[in-house]
Amino acid sequence: MCGIIGYIGKSEATGILLRGLKDLEYRGYDSGGIAVLDKKRLSVAKAKGEIRNLKKKLDGYEIRGCLGIGHTRWATHGKANEINAHPHCSKHFAVVHNGIIENYKEIRESLAMSGIAFESETDTEVIPKLLELNFNGDVLEAIRKTVKLLEGSYALGIICTDKEDTLYCTKKASPLIIGAGNGENFIASDINPLLHYTNRAVYLEDGETAEISAHKIRVFDRDFKETDKEIKTIALNKNAADKGEYRHFMLKEIYEEPVVVRSSLNAVTEDGEPVFSDIPFTEADFKALNRVYIVGCGSAYHVGLIAKYNFEKIAKIPAFAEYAGEFRYADPVIDGNCLVIIISQSGETADSLAALKLAKEMGAKTISIVNVPESTIANRSDYNILTLAGAEVAVATTKAFSCQLAVLNTLCLYTARKRNACTEVFSEIAVNMSQLLPKKIERVIAKADELHALAKELKGITRCFFLGRNVDFGVSLEGALKLKEISYIDCVGYPASELKHGTISLIEKNTVCIGLISNGDLLPKTVSNLVEVAARGARVIVFAPESLAGDLEQFETVITYPDSIPLLTPSIEVIPLQLLAYYVADEKGLPIDKPRNLAKSVTVE
Repeated sequence: MCGIIGYIGKSEATGILLRGLKDLEYRGYDSGGIAVLDKKRLSVAKAKGEIRNLKKKLDGYEIRGCLGIGHTRWATHGKANEINAHPHCSKHFAVVHNGIIENYKEIRESLAMSGIAFESETDTEVIPKLLELNFNGDVLEAIRKTVKLLEGSYALGIICTDKEDTLYCTKKASPLIIGAGNGENFIASDINPLLHYTNRAVYLEDGETAEISAHKIRVFDRDFKETDKEIKTIALNKNAADKGEYRHFMLKEIYEEPVVVRSSLNAVTEDGEPVFSDIPFTEADFKALNRVYIVGCGSAYHVGLIAKYNFEKIAKIPAFAEYAGEFRYADPVIDGNCLVIIISQSGETADSLAALKLAKEMGAKTISIVNVPESTIANRSDYNILTLAGAEVAVATTKAFSCQLAVLNTLCLYTARKRNACTEVFSEIAVNMSQLLPKKIERVIAKADELHALAKELKGITRCFFLGRNVDFGVSLEGALKLKEISYIDCVGYPASELKHGTISLIEKNTVCIGLISNGDLLPKTVSNLVEVAARGARVIVFAPESLAGDLEQFETVITYPDSIPLLTPSIEVIPLQLLAYYVADEKGLPIDKPRNLAKSVTVE
């Protein structure tokens, strides 16, 4: 949640900050603000709403200076208004913050008793007030004393009027990256805004603080002792965060799926075999596994639910898909023969990170699947599988979901082989079939016009049910999530088998029911459910493999996609649902990449 940006160098900071905030806006767009320092004069500008409102407010007058910080907000504490917008300031300090200060009320009350007044409702405002109290001319000492009092999560960008050539930052349980430029340096919540200026970065660990000038980056550990940090090369380029010829990032990212799925699969397969280099678990470890938990939030949970069925069918091991936010409060049964797989696009998801911490404390073996190699979850798990989705900007995930599912299915095959639960022939067939996924995804994308036409018919609906069985239930949850989060249509994914246990009471004339049938073995039962809702006036739309089309002629609308084996079919089945959601939202004229109330990376609970 929230995005922060900072700059120190030789250029005017305002334009760089505004551009960076625009690149970070998918992390939050309730308000935005910047603070720029010039000759000890601190200039602050804030605006409610999207960054374009802040930019418009700055038209006509210039905030000058080569040192500054900026923030785009996803509101947590306090309403989305200009007063609560960041940066928050004291006499000498301006601060931007991503995270949540859990003990801010206690701190605020203590400061108020000392006669210190507050303007906003935010948790963040206690930080510049504490910095001010702790400041005796040494900014690092003020930061050290301040963060010692903070409980919760934070990534902070800080400037001080007495240090007009220095940018400060510190982090705990929230993402923060330092961009190393040529005669200029940056900080940001993620790499997107850095790509315009540099491909070199320093990744901070929790508890670390940095003092940054135009020509030098000094990093201090949690004890505030200076430490050497490697400057790493960023693999992405500046075009990764550019829409190019596409109207929206979401559409661009759907069209990128064949390429990124191929790259992700190539990284974990070789000569018809699943390959996970340097995995720290032995064949005996895999054979001893007594259960697998697959943990994630939102779409990552849906990936886990689809894979749960595959782990049980192919790897012959009890598997459980769990919401990360519920997992650690459920007293899960975990021991040393348990594998916990954490899925997170950003690698910084707060609930998933907490679930990982619990799993490790209880002695489980842990594997993470993330899209950011230097992320906290990647670094703290026993083994990390990197998805090669590239930068994903749209809030509604598409290509990251597909990459997660592709590599998790491959891990399922790897686990099955180590446990002798499937034959070498089956594994080789499955791996070879997975290499065909990119071409099959391309064939689905080629149906975009057909899905666009269907979207025009559906844009006026108010309720939609997605129905499926087994892995199709997992895909139904993802299809419903995609449509609801960007079109604002009330959508529910539901097991078709549970339809008669209450949900059918909601079916009435013109209700839309989308049936998912990927497996011929389950076709008769799912068709029976769809016929039942059609008899009650619902409009039924079916998504199924091409080979099943002849068995679905009783339905007016059937969208087909290329066949594959059951393990892989969900990877193809989800693509038309992504496109349908996109086109419905586009027909409604909605902000597809930045749906209301949502942020890309949920780094607070």
